[in-house]
Amino acid sequence: MAQYPRDEFDDLQPTGRKGAHRRGGPISQGGAFALIAVLALAALLVVFGAFNIIRQSTSNPEEVVAETEAPAEESEPSDEPTDDPAVDVVDKTAEVHVLNGSGVTGAAAKFREHLEMNGWTVAEVGNYSTSETTSAVYYSDDEFEMQAGALAAELGVETVESSTEFPGQVTLLITSDIADKDLGSLGGDGSTEGADD
Repeated sequence: MAQYPRDEFDDLQPTGRKGAHRRGGPISQGGAFALIAVLALAALLVVFGAFNIIRQSTSNPEEVVAETEAPAEESEPSDEPTDDPAVDVVDKTAEVHVLNGSGVTGAAAKFREHLEMNGWTVAEVGNYSTSETTSAVYYSDDEFEMQAGALAAELGVETVESSTEFPGQVTLLITSDIADKDLGSLGGDGSTEGADD
């Protein structure tokens, strides 16, 4: 085995270390750029999120609700106009004359009470001599035609005609077909109105 002369490295104090030990150096330039990019992206996300929160908190909540409900409101009116206008359009301001042509005592008074409870204005009640057996509702002028139709529909009377023979704007002629009718079974929207009056 070759012999080498001693030098200063032979006199080092033992440290207990074995193998190569490298001291940690500074972060490489590529790693620094990556770290800066990640931090910048996180900062942008935080700023964007804060901006959205502030924008939503300053907006009017009612406008947001109205915007979301708008499509539902557009689809519903197609169903309602067939029902609501039928209730709202019925004008019950015409003066109604109730004539009893059935021969059944008290029929006109019974119908008067029912009509008044349902919002109609009954101007006169009386008897009428007729051989007809089918009740009818007559109107004196075209302006009362819709009201006459509404009254007939409420009572289940099929005949609605224009006539100047009767003194009322709308005249209900009661005959034997409805004289004994149970008016309490009619109910409907009119009875609700009568309860409020």
